[in-house]
Amino acid sequence: MSLKKSKGDIEMRKISYAVIIALFIVPTCLRAQQQAGVKAIPVEGPVYMLEGGGGGNIGVLTTPSGPIVIDAMMANSADQIKSALSAIGGDNIRYLINTHWHNDHTDGNKSLGPGTIIVAHQNVRPLLEKPAEIMGQKSAPMPDNALPQISYSDRMTIYAGDAEVRLVHYPNSHSNGDTVVYIDKYKVVHMGDMFFNGLFPFLDVDNGGDIENWVRNLDAVLSGLPTDAKIIPGHGPLTNPAGLKAFRDMLADSASVVKERINAGKNLDEIKAEGLPERFTPWMKGFLPTPQWLELVYQSVR
Repeated sequence: MSLKKSKGDIEMRKISYAVIIALFIVPTCLRAQQQAGVKAIPVEGPVYMLEGGGGGNIGVLTTPSGPIVIDAMMANSADQIKSALSAIGGDNIRYLINTHWHNDHTDGNKSLGPGTIIVAHQNVRPLLEKPAEIMGQKSAPMPDNALPQISYSDRMTIYAGDAEVRLVHYPNSHSNGDTVVYIDKYKVVHMGDMFFNGLFPFLDVDNGGDIENWVRNLDAVLSGLPTDAKIIPGHGPLTNPAGLKAFRDMLADSASVVKERINAGKNLDEIKAEGLPERFTPWMKGFLPTPQWLELVYQSVR
């Protein structure tokens, strides 16, 4: 066997090294861009939305005794979150509400939670107490001071001066522990991951997620909203009931397409290979590829 390397071999090795380097650098750059700056967006009166930071959107109701914060992003964004909170009314958090258990909404509990009161649906704490894996990403159990100290089963109200913050559980939607937060005085709703604005969502089938029940629950939400309500989604830009209705219709349409193909005798691989009709194109620009979305829908409707 010759030890001599041809020019072609050397060039191929250079290309291989370049590809390997790119595989490490590109994800790092993407993460840096995702975490590049948490900014506060005024919503209505003392209500704000914090976006950026590589996690789900945060809702904030500022009060004289400290802000009520909805969701916590990732722990490595805590300094940026606190800086944004300080700029709009103080970072001495009064209550921290988790809309569900996924770590892009709860990992920040580890940095924001100590010293405040964490609130979530009763199904959330047991999931945060144990190791988890979602989409190949593993997370360790939350420390005790990052777990919810108060939980509820159906609905509860937090009073903040003359504003009521209503927490309502919608079972078996995106997951089995979803909370929608209503700040009625200001006509603002934080949907958590019950709403991904403009992109395919993750559906936590392993923990009670059910696409058809999700649609029914969104119908219930929409039926009680004023037309001029402002809606903070778990991911995506601030919007209104029309934006939420479009998402609801996409979910229903996805379930209908997959059920029709199942009834025609097609298996999962065939359903994924066929893709989705052109009308779904606006929803294909997010983090979840179409084949993976179809697989989640298939698992749910089966």
